Amino acid sequence: MKNSFSWRVFISFGLFIAFLMMLVSGVVLYISPPGRVANWTDWRMIGLTKTGWQNQHVIFGFAFILLSLFHLFLINWKAFLSYLKAKSTQGLKSPVELLSIIMLSAFFGIGTSIGLQPFSAIVQFGNGISNSWERKNTKAPVPHAELMTLTELAQQPGLGGDPAALKIKLEQAGLKMGSQQQTLAEIAVAHSMTAEQVYKIMAPAEQGTRKLQADGFGKKTLQQIADEAGVSSTSLQLALRQKGIEAKTDTPLKAIAEQNNVPMNDLRQVLEVMISR
Repeated sequence: MKNSFSWRVFISFGLFIAFLMMLVSGVVLYISPPGRVANWTDWRMIGLTKTGWQNQHVIFGFAFILLSLFHLFLINWKAFLSYLKAKSTQGLKSPVELLSIIMLSAFFGIGTSIGLQPFSAIVQFGNGISNSWERKNTKAPVPHAELMTLTELAQQPGLGGDPAALKIKLEQAGLKMGSQQQTLAEIAVAHSMTAEQVYKIMAPAEQGTRKLQADGFGKKTLQQIADEAGVSSTSLQLALRQKGIEAKTDTPLKAIAEQNNVPMNDLRQVLEVMISR
């Protein structure tokens, strides 16, 4: 005679699989690169992107919760209530263990929040592994550039300021384009490429760094530097802002350096890199 379906076995195996997937996905996310690197380079582990692993972690987390609720309230409800009643009574009579675990849990939570050891060391170790994936030649031109549209990307230094020209470049490279409001990530996914590969098609060829004259540099405005370099002053302004430097296009560079506590040589080097892209 065929045995009837065992919900107890079904849920027990389900809990084990859900726990295993949460464990594996948690470890992968612990050592995965930051999102700006993972999304730019289409980083993968065991065939899944970082977003894919995040989705797995969330879904199997929900599965674990649901299976746990079924396990408690449908299969072991009576046993659970009896156990809870007995242990609650025992806990009230001997509250040391209950208070101990509450205090230890609070210590874990508060210690992690304020950066106490050993919690901060564990976090820093994971961050160290995550940041080790990032290399200079895999950096996006600006953080999360994959989320920018062609119109927004065109305003970045060295890209000409004309989204239509970028669209033509991509089409000449064999990519089928829609509107200029497509993001770099959408274009990459549609053509089975990484955002980094799509950007390289649009980006100008690598050139040596363009030098800016030191004489009279501080008296020039950001607008004058942009005009001399043939780039958009707004794009330079935005690029400086992304580096924490606030600047108005009609303000002399010496004043910009003083207002942002940046040495003039450092400001000149930053602008040289920007206009050389």
